[in-house]
Amino acid sequence: MNSGEFCILSRTGQGSLFATGPRVNHSLLSILGYNLHDVLHSNEDWPNVKRYARLFATYILIAVAVVLIYAPWGLALRPWDYDILRAGMSIIVGIGLAGVFGTSTYLALKDPDVKLLEPSHIMDDDEVIPVLEEYVDAPYVGGIAADALEQVHSAGRKKERLCKVIDMQFSEGSISWDRFTSLVDTAERTVIRNAALVANNVQSFDREGYAKEKGRRRNAQTSDRGNEQLALYDESLAHMREIVTANDRVLLEMGKLELELSKLEADDTLQDNNETVEELQSLIDETRFYR
Repeated sequence: MNSGEFCILSRTGQGSLFATGPRVNHSLLSILGYNLHDVLHSNEDWPNVKRYARLFATYILIAVAVVLIYAPWGLALRPWDYDILRAGMSIIVGIGLAGVFGTSTYLALKDPDVKLLEPSHIMDDDEVIPVLEEYVDAPYVGGIAADALEQVHSAGRKKERLCKVIDMQFSEGSISWDRFTSLVDTAERTVIRNAALVANNVQSFDREGYAKEKGRRRNAQTSDRGNEQLALYDESLAHMREIVTANDRVLLEMGKLELELSKLEADDTLQDNNETVEELQSLIDETRFYR
């Protein structure tokens, strides 16, 4: 393995479609209108279905709570109750439920704020992970964000295991220890910085515009300009997948390094075992002199 195995992908000018600030999907019907066909025929939109499924489940829980609190066979709270305490409680609970309803709706329909990162300045995963976590349920790019997030976690786990193996094989501060430790640090940092590129592209991807163009094509209403725009969207998605693939290669090489270092430890153990067996055989042969 050499330093050339690890490279950060970068790209300017193409494949990155920038949106102007946070967007709110104002109408659930419009989202369904644009994406329902794609949801049924592509796994890309499945995260969007999960988002609205959770929102629907929240509405059901709120409805159940309203029934239990205000139904005659429940707590039967009423704002006009003669008991001031019960009347006040009913108003407070009603305001709270309305707040939960509004907040959950807003959070479900609102896209996360754009927080573009500087990959070259990122040294650990503290900045990258929160951004990717916000987009794992986003339509079209959710799967890519989830893959990049898992790669960051995987790189951290591999680095931890590799460092333990390196510590067992080499003396801390030795040339070999420094070399392998530096290589592992570089590999993890490469995965994190590539994930930061994915995070930037995921945030900048115009998912609403992509859904509209796909809807127009499905309805045979796409112009030449629309086809070019759709091709640009697809190119942006392909670029994100290329970065994820590059990270897969880095993680694979980290796995190979861990295997090779583990083999060294196993070879040492086998050698020790052979020496122990030889010593035991020698002792067995010597026992005849004690008879």
